[in-house]
Amino acid sequence: MSESKIARVYATALYEAAAEAGRIEQVRSDLGEFVQAVDASGDLRRMLATEEVSDPKKKEVLLDLTDGGDEMVRNLLCILVDKSREAEVAGIYRAYVGLVEAAQGLVHVEVTTAVPLPAEIVESLRAKLAAALGKTIELKLSVDKELLGGLRLRIGDRVADASVRHRLERLRESLISPMASLEGSVETAS
Repeated sequence: MSESKIARVYATALYEAAAEAGRIEQVRSDLGEFVQAVDASGDLRRMLATEEVSDPKKKEVLLDLTDGGDEMVRNLLCILVDKSREAEVAGIYRAYVGLVEAAQGLVHVEVTTAVPLPAEIVESLRAKLAAALGKTIELKLSVDKELLGGLRLRIGDRVADASVRHRLERLRESLISPMASLEGSVETAS
């Protein structure tokens, strides 16, 4: 899922501050716990989203909830309230995790196939991707019977589609394109 530009800006600033302070994992953990708490509590979500609760009261509640947590996370939450960006906290967390994983050389790859892959093929694929990208690879496997065969890889916003279905669609498009019908007309006229 793509994060908003605003979320990426806040996440980058938070990551840089946490890296400088040597607290990357602590910030990741505390911010992740807060996001989980927001996801689990409808009352907390509503309190953050409503304009009926004053900003000082929101900050008081957030500081109480995060008492004992990392100071950077607590400061971030207060800044988000000040800037009316409370709704961005989950996106900031996802973008922050993305920055941490990128710095660690971890890449998430979604692999979609027509049938489940045997373990030895999965490990071979992981090894080849790791060698090609020079990164640690985490695979997320899924099955889509409509692919017919082959596979589709998604790395971030890039997709490599080597499925039979994709190849058939490309062939169909080339057969019905205007250029194909013109070439056929010239050949029959000769």
